[in-house]
Amino acid sequence: MTARPTRAAFIAGMLGAGVLAIASPAHAARNADAERYVQENASAALRTLGDRSVSSAQRRQTFDRLMTQFADMPRIANFVLGRYGAQLRADPALRNEWNATFREYSIAVYEDRLESYSGSAIRVTDSVERVAGRDVIVSSEITPRGGGRALPVQWRMLRSGNGWKVVDVSLILEGNQIWLAQQQQNEFLAVLGRNNGDIRALMANLRQLTASMRQRILARNS
Repeated sequence: MTARPTRAAFIAGMLGAGVLAIASPAHAARNADAERYVQENASAALRTLGDRSVSSAQRRQTFDRLMTQFADMPRIANFVLGRYGAQLRADPALRNEWNATFREYSIAVYEDRLESYSGSAIRVTDSVERVAGRDVIVSSEITPRGGGRALPVQWRMLRSGNGWKVVDVSLILEGNQIWLAQQQQNEFLAVLGRNNGDIRALMANLRQLTASMRQRILARNS
């Protein structure tokens, strides 16, 4: 039977691609453009989740659009497969199916994880350029509704054409800072290794998890 990825692994499905962010020099410059992009788009996503003036279907549609714009989904989908991504280059049909399945899963993860912060305030606090004008770590804090301890969130941003895209996110999970994309890749590689690299078996698991998250989100909002 196909091995199922752990819940901890799929918590790591929010975003990301590329390597772990390495320590940057203390004198590295800030990037106001990347900071502004995170502030505007993350705020819009949280507002959308908290908007009860529209139907749940409308909220999901708007949130889907915002997160697709915010994150580099194709890069993420390729990265999490690691060496198994070569299968996608050799099989366009499999690539399209994987990208669609992973995107649906990722959007559901974003909504499931961020919903508890819907309507919360996010504040960008700093940024560090790893590569000037191209690769930036943006630091922020999300303050829960009604107050409480702020959640520190870091966003790895890459310049894509004329704009920015999120390619990884760092959160504090169980007291540890985790760069989610790297963690997810590690877990996916373990699953694929046990399944002889069967991407379609992984997709079947993702679809089940996506359906479960959608049911949970719907139950909370009913």
